[in-house]
Amino acid sequence: MGDVIRNVPYNNPSLIPLGDYDIDILDNLMIEIDNEGSLGKKKGNYHVINKCEIDGREIIFVDMVTLKKVLDMKDMYPKMKKGEVMTICQLRLSENNLEVWGDIVKVKDNIK
Repeated sequence: MGDVIRNVPYNNPSLIPLGDYDIDILDNLMIEIDNEGSLGKKKGNYHVINKCEIDGREIIFVDMVTLKKVLDMKDMYPKMKKGEVMTICQLRLSENNLEVWGDIVKVKDNIK
């Protein structure tokens, strides 16, 4: 897409916390998958976003490892070049449909 975010501070919790960086946004992502299903040879069941109740409180958690495995096994994980990473900006769950919104970015040292 050509956007560049300059001088990202070292303490930004969503990015690499090691120094000041420039981030080139190369492409936008929107991937749709089922939140639950089965895959693999043994047809193991998966859930990416789970809800449970603990001490009377509803807890919602996202299993990022399962999300990565599902995207890999369904051949939906984006193809990237060396130095590029996938960022996840938003996850949307509606009924059983999970939308993954994000970007493909390249992170570069900000040399001053």
